[in-house]
Amino acid sequence: MTNKKMRILVGTMAAAAVLTLGQGSIAAAEEKGRVSEYLQKLQEEAEYTKEEALAITLEDAGIDEKDVKRSRVELDYDHGELTYDVEFYTESEEYDYEIDAKSGKILSADREIEKDFRSGDSGAEAEYTEEDALRIAREDAQLKEKDIDKSRVELEHDDGFLIYNVEFYVGNEEYDYEIDASTGRIMDVDYEIEDDFLDSGSEDVGISEAEAEKIALEMVPGASSDDLHMKLERDDGRLIYEGDIRYDGMEYEFEINAESGKIISWESESEWDD
Repeated sequence: MTNKKMRILVGTMAAAAVLTLGQGSIAAAEEKGRVSEYLQKLQEEAEYTKEEALAITLEDAGIDEKDVKRSRVELDYDHGELTYDVEFYTESEEYDYEIDAKSGKILSADREIEKDFRSGDSGAEAEYTEEDALRIAREDAQLKEKDIDKSRVELEHDDGFLIYNVEFYVGNEEYDYEIDASTGRIMDVDYEIEDDFLDSGSEDVGISEAEAEKIALEMVPGASSDDLHMKLERDDGRLIYEGDIRYDGMEYEFEINAESGKIISWESESEWDD
């Protein structure tokens, strides 16, 4: 799901898109006979229109405009960035995107098949392997095996269906998939660029990623690096390693001070908990 160079498509759907922000909406402002200077300023700052943002998402999703049942586009500030939140529905799928309003770059994307439209036998056995599930997800993301930095695949029950949860990273991009284990069908996709993703080679880091991994694994005897996911990020001005370990039916979430190696947060729960 790479950010492709988009061809701007402007169609009849534009009229159905809604532009709202914060304390009011353009529609509400027009009813009062005015449009706030703040909203005007935001629209002037945006290099892309709401119609263009919608077109970008349709192009990325491979969806024809005529197949969209309803849509909504909202302009908002997110962590100081001017973005479009785009949501649209087809007959059986929901799509949610976040688009940089100045560059047109896709910041996050989520695709989900509504549960009412899931097909297959909820009691079926897994017909696909973990390797198959990872391959399906990777091919959907248009990535090669060598592009992936780290991945994890887990089989679990969801509403009576066997699914594979597939996670993998490419640089600061995170991909999360749900794959039906009996049909190989993609049930849910989530893509996100992690702006707080940092390089473990930072000069402010006191311990390496390998050392932080060892500290975390020592807390869970029997677990290995294959059971652990971890990233370096800045939190309230300090560098921490944040991650989780899933092992033997338990999930452990932790934070480790990247300068001292001290565990500053540790939580555990059964993976069967709701």
